Amino acid sequence: MTIAVSKAEEALQQRQDELAALEAIYGGDCVVSADRVSCQVYIPDSTHIPSICLRVHLPPDYPTSAPPIPELAAPHLSDDVKACVIAELEAQFAAGEVVLYTWVEWLKDQQHLWAPTAGPEQPAPDRLGSDAELAEALQQADINAQQEASASDERTAHGMAEDLIIHGEPFTEHKSTFQAHLAPATSAQDVERCMNTLLQHNKIRNATHNILAYRVYVESRDAWLQDYDDDGEDAAGGRLLHLLQILDVKNTVVVVSRWYGGVKLGPARFTHINNAARLLLEKCGCLQPEKVTAITPRKKGKRH
Repeated sequence: MTIAVSKAEEALQQRQDELAALEAIYGGDCVVSADRVSCQVYIPDSTHIPSICLRVHLPPDYPTSAPPIPELAAPHLSDDVKACVIAELEAQFAAGEVVLYTWVEWLKDQQHLWAPTAGPEQPAPDRLGSDAELAEALQQADINAQQEASASDERTAHGMAEDLIIHGEPFTEHKSTFQAHLAPATSAQDVERCMNTLLQHNKIRNATHNILAYRVYVESRDAWLQDYDDDGEDAAGGRLLHLLQILDVKNTVVVVSRWYGGVKLGPARFTHINNAARLLLEKCGCLQPEKVTAITPRKKGKRH
């Protein structure tokens, strides 16, 4: 009986930590019920038209053995499409693992589900009122195309391709949520581009701190280009850089986002920041084999 209670308490703690993480990451786009047994998340956000509202109920045996119960509110989608999406979400669940963040990010990647449909086609030339109107319409279309091309070039020049940036799984400790991100870097400009791209995401831009560190080996000079940014979390950047040094990480930039939950963690915050970075580095194969050591899984328990 004691074991059953222990598992139930652990599952409850996992559910509460997951909801806290979603609130920290998605802000006003995530609404949790007063009894904290259900939530809804707007995708891609609450201001987008059209959008999807993912409503989820968390049963008592989630995540131990049962998946969350999802529901999609999306008037622009057919019932068949909704059924297929829900089936895909349920297939992503693995017993013992929380899955809501994975669901939300997967839905965000399915742009065909929430991207606005194309507007009505422009009238054919013979339906325009005059040659002057046709010329004006063509000129405006050309201007629009040039502006879009210019904006795209600017994004490429100042940002980094999204598929080069890898995001770790967020986790919550005493109401603070941590998430690591990493990308390849061969120059300080790559580091800046990576940061510019990350800050285009509302959830990352709204983090309390985005701690950064990077190491780049300059072969022509046989020297290391390395630096860090605490972003207001005193000493965190230097500790993160030290981690990259002792793990001999090369040509990589790492950013750890922290959403502060109102409970001061003291020195433990540095452990959580570095653990977030290390787990992602190891997952991505960025560590030398001899540098990899076993990582003891985090266990829930009373704080001493």
